[in-house]
Amino acid sequence: MRPALIAAAVLALAGVTAAPPATAAEPRPLKAGAAPWLWPRSGLEAVSATGPDDVWAAGYQGYQGIDWSVPGWGAGTVHVLPPKAMVVRWNGSSWRTHDLPGTAGDAVAQEIDAASPDDVWVTGTLHPHDSAKTAPYVARWDGERWQQVDGPADGCWPRHPAADSTGAWFSCGTSLYRWQDGRWTEQDTGAPDNCCIGVDEISVLSDDSAWAATTWGLLHWDGRRWSEVPGYDGVMWMRVVAVSDTEVWATGRKRTDGPQNEPVAIRWNGSTWQNAPTPPSNEKLVRTGDGALWALQPFGGDLYRLNGGTWTKQSPPVPSDGQLTAATAIPGANALWLVGKTKNAPVVLNNN
Repeated sequence: MRPALIAAAVLALAGVTAAPPATAAEPRPLKAGAAPWLWPRSGLEAVSATGPDDVWAAGYQGYQGIDWSVPGWGAGTVHVLPPKAMVVRWNGSSWRTHDLPGTAGDAVAQEIDAASPDDVWVTGTLHPHDSAKTAPYVARWDGERWQQVDGPADGCWPRHPAADSTGAWFSCGTSLYRWQDGRWTEQDTGAPDNCCIGVDEISVLSDDSAWAATTWGLLHWDGRRWSEVPGYDGVMWMRVVAVSDTEVWATGRKRTDGPQNEPVAIRWNGSTWQNAPTPPSNEKLVRTGDGALWALQPFGGDLYRLNGGTWTKQSPPVPSDGQLTAATAIPGANALWLVGKTKNAPVVLNNN
């Protein structure tokens, strides 16, 4: 969306209308896909793709722990062997496993964003089960090898990587950061000077168009600066997915005087923001090439699809002891890919 369209949005906000029901053909059914071969007690936490033959997933393998429970005493886990962070890459017919530098065999890769086959970002946590050593982790694939990237000097934890052709955006603490030309720069986003704020998600369309869902506003980058979409005071934005200059979806919750916040969902159609059906909870939104809009709850693994004006819960073929953790659309195709884990093995589903 260009600056002229933002101006149009400002004028249109006074008369926000309800979005028409989404019209998309019935998607193909989800089925179990080929999962990567990993060590026992492995799992996938994130997935991203640049095309049907270039799908990336991040997670861990080789973790060993002993779960215990004693009546009257409690329950917990004895960590025997730490997890080993890794990334796997699907080339259209098989998976290849990539080890990540600087993880020392004790880390989890938790997020991944593939901007191109030669530009992939991963964030995670070093020593996740040792509170005295726990630290953030960032790495980048340049087409030939992975390189660990030192975080900002202020020690914040980079999260939610979203790359474009010249760098990448990250949430970091209570603000947005830019990595470019080997340097970190904190962005001027108009964030209030108080505690308990954060950037929840970033979605990139191009070098001069990106969106960020934050607890203080829905932000847009026009190539020069970040500005807040007006007219939504009191909304804590949680999710945003930018499909094109004429299709952006965002969800959040509006503060009320009552005990519960009010769910909010809006859609940009190129000229106005319109109210949209609100998903059940804080689901991540994914829009596939066939026009279907999906919503995945990363912590519970529940999957929904927008059918007309109603979110309908789906029943993907997940193993009885499994959980879905992440989803992505496949550029150049109509497919949805989902990843997750059981206690011992990774889970991959798709509707190729």
